[in-house]
Order: sequence, then C-alpha cells, then structure tokens
Amino acid sequence: MTHSETIARDHYQAAIADADALLAQLAAALDGLDGPITAERLAGFDQFHFGGLAATSRLAGQLGITAGMQVLDAGAGLGGPSRYLAETTGCHVVGVDLAPTYVRIAELLAKRAGLADRVSYRAGSITALPFADASFDLVWTQHVVMNIPDRDALYRELRRVLRAGGRLAFHDPIAADGGEAPHYPTPWAETADDSTLLTKDATLAALRQAGFILHAWDDVTEAAKDWIALQRQQQAPASRRLGLTPGLVVGARMQPMVANFVRNILEGRVQLAMGICEAV
Repeated sequence: MTHSETIARDHYQAAIADADALLAQLAAALDGLDGPITAERLAGFDQFHFGGLAATSRLAGQLGITAGMQVLDAGAGLGGPSRYLAETTGCHVVGVDLAPTYVRIAELLAKRAGLADRVSYRAGSITALPFADASFDLVWTQHVVMNIPDRDALYRELRRVLRAGGRLAFHDPIAADGGEAPHYPTPWAETADDSTLLTKDATLAALRQAGFILHAWDDVTEAAKDWIALQRQQQAPASRRLGLTPGLVVGARMQPMVANFVRNILEGRVQLAMGICEAV
C-alpha cells in the first residue's frame, strides 16, 4: 500500500474505534426497518457521494447494463452503487475498497438486501487490482479518484482489467478552471496535501494516455446544486431517522466536511462531472 493510500484508508476509518461494535449497531438499525431492504431505502446511508441515488441512477441509465455483465466498482465505499446496479439490472459486481471496515459494512448490507449472490467485496487498492486482464465489461467509480495522485497509473490499471470495448463510467469532483483553491477538510481529504483534483483537460489527457476514448462528458455541477437545495427541504427518510447516515461511519466530522464540499461547489471552487469512456 502506498503512502497516499494509507492516508486515504485512515482518513475514511478515522472515526471507527471499534469495527465490531459499529457492525452490531448497524445490524440493529437494519432490524428496525420494516419490509425489504432496497437500494432506495438505504440511499441516505450508502450512496456516499454528491447527488445520492439520483446521481447513481443518472449515470447507470446511460450505460445499458444487462444481466450477467461483469462490473467492477472501483472504490466501492459502503457499496450503495454496486447494490443498486445488481438490484436493478441483474449484473454481477465486485467492489474493491481500501477501507476494510467499509468492506465489512458493504458485505452486511448485501446479505441483508438478498444480493450476496450478485455482489461481493474485497479490501484492496484499485491501483493494483487482483484480477486478470480483461476481466470486466464495465468499471464504475464515483467520488474516488481524488485520493489518487498518480491518475495515469490508476487509469492504466482500470484499462487493464477491462475487455476491449468495455467501458469506464465515472462521477467525480474536478478542479474548476480558474477557480480558487477548495476549502478543507472535505469528505475525501483533511487537507489539500491529501487531495488530487484534476481539471477537465487534465482528466481527459490521462484517460487518453491510458487507452480510453471519451464517449460522454456531462458537467453535473448545476444538478448537484439542485440536489443540495432539495436535501435542505426534504424530510429525513426512515433510514436516517433510525441513525443510518454516513455520520454513523464518518463521525461528527462529517458535518464540517460536507459543509465545505457544499461551499466549494456553490462558490465555483469544485465542479462535478460524469463521463463514459470506451477501452480501446
């Protein structure tokens, strides 16, 4: 594990003093949910990115994912997107994440959602994946690459595990052209030293160098602003009333980190982009 990966892993797990106790608390909260445990019901907890389930659905809707497709969720976090894809399309997903406790949480949620036969998780680095060349039809990543300084190496590795003609789908914060420096801490980094935000041009150059052709690029910053306004108006869903929020994992520091992320978007310091590339 590289130094930057160790920092990222420890950042995400910093508030977890006892992983077993956290899993027990989460299981008890799930026991309080009546009826099936679906992606929609868990979205306030495990869609750990800006735009929530709506953003995941928007990106997935452009991909035509079908049952039986092999998908890699690179930087799976708590596993919300991977379970959504498996639930709604019937595809098979492997999620990889640096944080072992996040992997354990994702496994618990997959089991409770009845998706353990279609979704699996493992702890590890997405810059050194334990898979053979051309193992996947699709690589999916949301709000992950900001933790990886060597973006060229990352995209080469994602290209390696994709079959020719396979696709990379991403949803990432990026540096705004001409924008001021972001405020920190953010959900992905305590300081600017631990954050790697590329501009659109730099991102596209790294993707081309790794062997990808861009098919779609959507600036979804305005949609994110609309989502921010909606979150402020909506009543908390049942899952949140039971304590199923990202704060359960991230701790009290979640509030200032999210507040800075919101501020960075509203002040034009950070933009959000979705894209789809083809492996050539």
